[in-house]
Amino acid sequence: MSGEFETGIIIGIENDIATVELQENEQCHSCGARMICHPGDSGKRVLKLQNTLNAEIGDKILIDQSEKNQLRLAFMQYGFPLLGFLVTVLIMGLFVKNSIVGIPPEVFQFIIALGALLLAGLFTRKWAVRKAATDFSVFSMKEICR
Repeated sequence: MSGEFETGIIIGIENDIATVELQENEQCHSCGARMICHPGDSGKRVLKLQNTLNAEIGDKILIDQSEKNQLRLAFMQYGFPLLGFLVTVLIMGLFVKNSIVGIPPEVFQFIIALGALLLAGLFTRKWAVRKAATDFSVFSMKEICR
C-alpha cells in the first residue's frame, strides 16, 4: 500500500475497535504487515482498527498506512530473530571450544544459532497473531466513503 488508499467494509464493531474486511490484491504478498492483516473465515483479509471515524457496520472506509507501530513491527519480524541468532552465536562461541560428536565447533554454533533463529521466528509469529486480535496495526481509518 504505497501511496494509495485501500477500501474496506466494516463487518463488526466491539467497543472502539472495528473489524474491517478487505479484498486481497497483488501488493499483499510483499507487504510487511501481512501477519497483522490476516485472512478471515471468508478468505478475505481482516484488520482490527481503532474506530476513529465512528463508522458503523456496513460502512465502506478508506484505509491508510500509518506510522503507528511500524518500527515495532519491523523489529519484531526481522530484528528479534536476527538478534536471537547473533546472541546465540556469541554465547555458544564462549562455551563451545571443541568438536562435539565430530562436528567442528563453528558448525555446531551455527546449527544451534539457527535453532534460536527458528524459535525467535515462531515467537514473533505468535506475538503477531496475538497483536492482530487487538488494534495493533500499521493501518488507520482515513475516511468513510459515502
